[in-house]
Amino acid sequence: MNMKTRRYDSPARAAQAAATRARIMGASVALMTTGAELTYEAVAREAGVRDRTVYRYFPTKDDLETALWGWILDNLTHVDFGARTTDDLVAAVHRSFAGFDAGAPLIQGMLHSRQGLAVRLRQQPERRAMFEACAAAALPDASPAVRLDVAAALQVLYSAPTWETLRTFWGMDGARAAAVVASAIRALLAGAGRAPPDRPSDASPDDQTAQVPTRRPT
Repeated sequence: MNMKTRRYDSPARAAQAAATRARIMGASVALMTTGAELTYEAVAREAGVRDRTVYRYFPTKDDLETALWGWILDNLTHVDFGARTTDDLVAAVHRSFAGFDAGAPLIQGMLHSRQGLAVRLRQQPERRAMFEACAAAALPDASPAVRLDVAAALQVLYSAPTWETLRTFWGMDGARAAAVVASAIRALLAGAGRAPPDRPSDASPDDQTAQVPTRRPT
């Protein structure tokens, strides 16, 4: 019995398991890069293993998709959503956009597929917490409504869709796109910081127009 335990825990077996997991993850990356649906059958075929092998390593589709997102974070973007200051956020933008460039087909596949959206939505709570923390740190005197609006705008700026827009329509590489976004982030925070702290964040254009006195014709 001890011999069986030693064989099960052997370095060779652990290495084989790690290699199989890596093959499955590589197959998932390849499928998502081409826009193909991430099914167990497709992943198993791409990896050269049986369906049940994929199930053994990733019992649910959520497990598989979460592992794929973890692979992207570890190998491409190198971001942990831990930014809490403007400088931290800007540094994360540069790391992420460089990673987006390095894995452009995969990132674009994630952006334009149902499963890619599911993966990104799953980590939204962490992402939102990061943006809200950065907005609160940069705008301590702003109202909660203003900080919420700013946090939402920060996410729009620091996002793969923004990277793709700058890449596709403006011909920018990741470094240039990150510099543009970093400038926009600092401008946004500086402008919001100069605004009155009790500024209504949801005033409609009609409301704002009504506050401007009209001049009577002479």
